[in-house]
Amino acid sequence: MRKIVKKAPKNPEVRRIEIISVAEKLFEKNGYDKTPVESIIKKVGIAKGTFYYYFKSKKDILRAIVKQIGTEMAEYFSTIVEIKNLTAIEKLQRMIRSPKKKAITESSVMRVIHKPENRELQEQLNIQSIKIIAPLMAKVLAEGYKEGFFKKLVSVESIQLMLAGSQFILDSGLFEWSPKKRVVFLKSIQTLFEQLAGVKPGVLGFISDEK
Repeated sequence: MRKIVKKAPKNPEVRRIEIISVAEKLFEKNGYDKTPVESIIKKVGIAKGTFYYYFKSKKDILRAIVKQIGTEMAEYFSTIVEIKNLTAIEKLQRMIRSPKKKAITESSVMRVIHKPENRELQEQLNIQSIKIIAPLMAKVLAEGYKEGFFKKLVSVESIQLMLAGSQFILDSGLFEWSPKKRVVFLKSIQTLFEQLAGVKPGVLGFISDEK
């Protein structure tokens, strides 16, 4: 008689991460609104009760994804800060404009998060950005000041104000700006940044260049 070997249950945290990962891929492929909980359950291969043990709803998964995005951004920015062979201006450019950052911030899941009805999730993500990313950016600007590239020290508080303002105006989904108007705002942010850092107009042109 063949002995039946039972599979060991997955570690709860491993299972939770698996559900989030599968859900995110389905959201990217089919869209958040067109992905029912049943599709996630079927793809992961779990019982309905198991899903609701980890998450109260589909939106609860979005909350977990928001937290994950914040962690990814913090890790990415921290990695940039530690690169030895880059100047401060090169580090800043990678922080603001890079394929990696674009992939994180412009995914279809992020577009769902930025819908007006998901304001709570936007605020959660913005708080993470302001608390974690601003100090890392300030550290790079301080390096640039020591290098002599930036003529003024830019405080963490100034960066936090700029991040909060730009996120609310450009990424909250509460305003319907035309592409032309968006460029105007980005150029204004660039000008403010250049004035705070004490550099010539146009030096930080990558801030307003979303290509």
